Amino acid sequence: MKLNRVKVKNFKSLRDIDLTLSDLTLLTGVNSSGKSSFIQSILLLRQNINGLKQVTNYNMIEKLNIEDEEVLKYIASTKENISLLLDGEYVSLGNYKNILYQEIFNENMNIEIYSENKHLKISYDSKLNTAIDASDYFDYQSFNLFLNNFQYIMTDRISPAITYPLSDTHIKDNLIGLKGEYTAHFLAENKNKNIFFKELKHPNSVTNQLLENVSLWLNEISSGIDISSTINYQQNNVALTYSYKYKDSRTNEFNPLNVGFGITYVLPIIVAILKAKPNDLLIIENPESHLHPAGQSKIAELCAIASSCGVQMIVETHSDHFLNGITVATKKQILKPDNSQVYYFRKEKDKLETKIDKINIDKNGNINEWPEGFFDEWDNQLDSLLGL
Repeated sequence: MKLNRVKVKNFKSLRDIDLTLSDLTLLTGVNSSGKSSFIQSILLLRQNINGLKQVTNYNMIEKLNIEDEEVLKYIASTKENISLLLDGEYVSLGNYKNILYQEIFNENMNIEIYSENKHLKISYDSKLNTAIDASDYFDYQSFNLFLNNFQYIMTDRISPAITYPLSDTHIKDNLIGLKGEYTAHFLAENKNKNIFFKELKHPNSVTNQLLENVSLWLNEISSGIDISSTINYQQNNVALTYSYKYKDSRTNEFNPLNVGFGITYVLPIIVAILKAKPNDLLIIENPESHLHPAGQSKIAELCAIASSCGVQMIVETHSDHFLNGITVATKKQILKPDNSQVYYFRKEKDKLETKIDKINIDKNGNINEWPEGFFDEWDNQLDSLLGL
C-alpha cells in the first residue's frame, strides 16, 4: 500500500513536520532547505527495515533477514531496542550528532509513516544514545517502501561510459540501482517485455515493448535517437549504444561518451517509470538535471501519466519547467488535482528550522499560492531588467 503520511521530528533541520503524500508529491525549495533531509528520513526507514544489520538486547540471530515475517513480528512484539544503521546502502549520515536537530534537549528523534490504517514509528532516544523503538503496528508488507516495488534514483546518477556493470540480483528484483547503474543490464534483459501501463506507451510506438518506448520517450529529449543494449558475458558487462535517424537512413552506433550527457543521465528515470507497476513507490531526485527546458517538461508529463496510473512518486526538483509540466498535465486532465501535492521548503533568516508551505494546483493548472522564493526568480530578474 502507498505511503499517505510522513511525520518527522528532530531530524536534522526538520524540527516537527507532518506531510500528507499524494500519488505525485513534489518537493521544491532553495538549496539546503530540508528537501533531501525529508527524503533521507524515509530512506533511513528503508535502510533499517529492509537491510537491518544489528539487533541488540537479545541474541535471536546473528544476521536479520528482514523479509522473514516471523522475525518481523518478533521484533514488533518484543518492544526491544534495535540499533539504527546510519551508514548503509541508501544513506550515509555519519553519527547521531549529524542527524539530531541542533537545538533539542531531552527529546527523541521520531520518524513515522502511515499507510491507510497501518502505522510505523521509530524513535531515537538522544539520552540513551543507543537505539530505536519498533512500533507495535509494524507490518512491513503494508508499506510499498519496504518491498521490491520501491525504486530510489539519486541525484548522482550514472555518467556516460563505454560499458556498465551487470547485476543478476538487481534485475531479478526488478531494480536498476540507486544511481541507475544497472539500467543498461535491465534493458538488455527486458527489452522485449511489455510495459504494464498502456497509458505510458508513447503515442508513436507500434508495440508496448519496453525498449521501443524508452527510445521514443528519449526522442522527446533528443530527436531521432534510438537506443540499444548488449550484454558481453565474457567481459561481464553491458554496452549501451545510440544511433540517430536522418532522412531515410540511420547513423552508425555511438557509445554514450559521444552523445549528449543528458541522454544517459535521464535514462534511468525513463526506465524506472516505464517499468513501474501499480502501487510502486519511486523517489527521484532532480529529474531535470542536464536537460533542455522542453525535455524537463516532457519528463514531468511522463511522471504525471505514471502517477495517474497508480504509481506513487516523490520528486525533488529545482525546475520551474518541471513544475510547469505538472500544471499543464493537470490542465489537460492527465493528472487530477487531488492526485498531486507540492511542498515548498524554506528557512527563515538566521533560523535552523525548516518551514514548509503547501502549494495547491487547481483543475485549470493554476497555482494560487506563491510564497516568496517559490519559482519567482524570473519575475525578480524581469523587474531588474525593467529597472523596477
